[in-house]
Amino acid sequence: MSKRFLLTVAAGGCIIIFGALLLLNWERVFGDYRPIQTATAVFKLEVGSQGVAETTDSDDALHYMVKKGHLDEYIQLMNEKGYLLKEKDIDHNRLVFNDGQEDEQIYYKRFARKYTMIDGEG
Repeated sequence: MSKRFLLTVAAGGCIIIFGALLLLNWERVFGDYRPIQTATAVFKLEVGSQGVAETTDSDDALHYMVKKGHLDEYIQLMNEKGYLLKEKDIDHNRLVFNDGQEDEQIYYKRFARKYTMIDGEG
């Protein structure tokens, strides 16, 4: 057998094993978030021209994803929806918005190394 054939078979076997392990342990890798929707959101942030990407978790709760350090893009999105930033509490990973009637607290947390996951509004 040629070396090229053996390398192709070995690479294919590694991909199959890695894929099977990822399918079996997707909850540990992605947490409560859905892997395909999360991967789509990451694709929109990295390849697409979007600054904020929407995703949902396993309970169908809406979340937003931004690149790490780019919370201003989410704040701008909320301003377009009619919310004004009242407080940015970095110590507690919290943003407080006001829509004219009441305050709304939105929490965010680090997701992976390069992204920030933000709880959806409401």
